This record gives sequence, structure tokens and C-alpha cells, in this order.
Amino acid sequence: MASSPHSSSHLYFLLVFFLLLAAATAFPVTSEFELGRQSRIHFRVYFHETFLGPDNTTVTVVNMSLPNTFGDVDIFDAVLRTGPSKRSTEVGRAQGVSFHASQRDESSLIPLVLVFTAGDFCDSTLTLIGRMDTSGKADRAIVGGTGVFQFAWGNMFILMDEDIGE
Repeated sequence: MASSPHSSSHLYFLLVFFLLLAAATAFPVTSEFELGRQSRIHFRVYFHETFLGPDNTTVTVVNMSLPNTFGDVDIFDAVLRTGPSKRSTEVGRAQGVSFHASQRDESSLIPLVLVFTAGDFCDSTLTLIGRMDTSGKADRAIVGGTGVFQFAWGNMFILMDEDIGE
């Protein structure tokens, strides 16, 4: 009895499968990096935003002119300082986009990058994404970073306080 063409293709498939299995077990897979000792970092910075005037830090690039802000897009580049005063030390910038993504309220989806240009975290960045509600409170997920914050993960809580003094 002659063998069918299908049986030889099954034999070929099994041979390739076992060769790949043998190769996979012969060469252990290692990661490209090792995290080493992880540490927790707590810090506080203040966003100094200006919405009007020649030094404004937020620009609306899409204005849908709807009854609410749904569909609007803002870009921002705000100063990061060590304290609430404009005289406090500048340590970097908060750069990102605000997508007004809710049809029901004034909340926004905000991906942003904290770019550190001075201090302990100089030449490092921290990348975050999250939602800001109408009260200005936001809990953002840390999705990565560079420099000191390489392989960063966690969360960052942001609270707006418009009554901070000079």
C-alpha cells in the first residue's frame, strides 16, 4: 500500500516540531536586562502653569466649539518646580497633551512626560498617563521612564491647587 501525500506532510511537521523543541530546550532564554535591586522613590514637584498672557504654557490646538469641551485637544509645556512659589527651584518641564474625551463631563485623558533638567533626577524622564476629572484630581499610571527612572512603574497622584501663593 502506497503512502498518501498527507502522511508525509504530517511526518515532516512532526520532525520540524521536535527539532524546534530540542533547540528551545538546548538554549536557555535569558532576558535582555536585569532589573537588579528595585527601590521606591517618593518626590514632590509643582506644575507651574500659565493659561493667559505671553508666557502661557497651554495652547488649544483643536477647538470643536461644541456645547461642552468634548473633542478639544490642548498641548502643554509647564514648568516643574520644587515648591509652590515661582521663586522655587526649577527642576524640569511637564510636557503633554490633554484630550477632552468625555461627552458627559469636563474630564480629560492626559498622557504626559516629566522631563527633569536639574536636581537629583537630571537627564531623566518619567512617562505617565491618566484621567483628570472636573475637580482636578488625577491618579496617573507610570508607564516608564529614562535615566534614574528606567523601567519605572507605579502611580502618581496629582492634585490641583489654584490657591497656592507666590
